[in-house]
Amino acid sequence: MWIWTEMNIMSGVDGYCLKCKTYGPIKDGQLIKMKNGRTRMAGTCSQAGCTGKISKIVS
Repeated sequence: MWIWTEMNIMSGVDGYCLKCKTYGPIKDGQLIKMKNGRTRMAGTCSQAGCTGKISKIVS
């Protein structure tokens, strides 16, 4: 089982953008605590010209 710390998560999380269909780092990521107690990283796509949103569950 992984134990995530804020330092590990902020160092870089990759996600899949559904808008431009690419896999890459999440830009301007924020940690969000969901209702079920899990944590997700939400941000925008880092590809040039793409405004897609990326969200990935990290714990």
